[in-house]
Amino acid sequence: MEKFDYLTDDLAFKQVFMHKEILEDLITAFFEYVGKDNNGKIITELIPNAYLSGDNKKYRSYYGDLTATKEDGIISIEMYKDTFNKDSYNKSLGYLCRLYSKQEKRIQPSKYKKVTSINFIKGNYKRINNEVVNGYSFKGIISNEEINDNIVMYLVRYDLVEEIPYKKDEERFIRYLRIIGSRSVKEMKKYARGDKVMEETIKWLREWNIESDRINYQRRIEEAEEKGEAKRNIDIAKKLILQNASKEYILELTEIDESEYEKLIKKEK
Repeated sequence: MEKFDYLTDDLAFKQVFMHKEILEDLITAFFEYVGKDNNGKIITELIPNAYLSGDNKKYRSYYGDLTATKEDGIISIEMYKDTFNKDSYNKSLGYLCRLYSKQEKRIQPSKYKKVTSINFIKGNYKRINNEVVNGYSFKGIISNEEINDNIVMYLVRYDLVEEIPYKKDEERFIRYLRIIGSRSVKEMKKYARGDKVMEETIKWLREWNIESDRINYQRRIEEAEEKGEAKRNIDIAKKLILQNASKEYILELTEIDESEYEKLIKKEK
């Protein structure tokens, strides 16, 4: 049985933000936060929607990147769970250059769209993210580098939001960073509460975790969909108990409480 994947996991991140409404909202919130214009709606997404190998998420890998094509440019988004380093930087720079150079050949290079990379990272790469030495106006969380007039890279420290006191009326992008950095569904719900789009991010994250581990998940959903959310979660918990899933995984995935879990354990074991 596998662990619960949160949004700092690259595959889970891509599965959630591949949904157009959520992706567009994240991008809009980002540009509002950094005070940059964000013209045009998403036209197409070059989404990693196919697997190179494996049915189980442990063995899956995607081709392509999480990329949004807009009227005024192309935006590439990457999640780095491990500390961002020189190799990570070169990887993102390679993506950026590829996206820029692979635009339609019939278009003159002078008319190519600008390409922007938004990298969610942790760690203080080259100290350019450090709040003390940061020379940018992005409050120490975000730094950017203009490779040239057509290619721009942003580094976003999702690990720094823990140092910012939580406010219910805080900027939307900060709320997204809190959700991305959360280590429990309960914590994510706290930050998303009352916001339809953000609540959708949690819904799709849970769906990804369920679908990834359960080949016959759709059949069970159909059987349980008329029984209500609470009954559905209990049904899934029972099956996971029989498959020797860990207590932590079951509680996180189904959101049943510990007392209900203990009752199920006594019945099923």
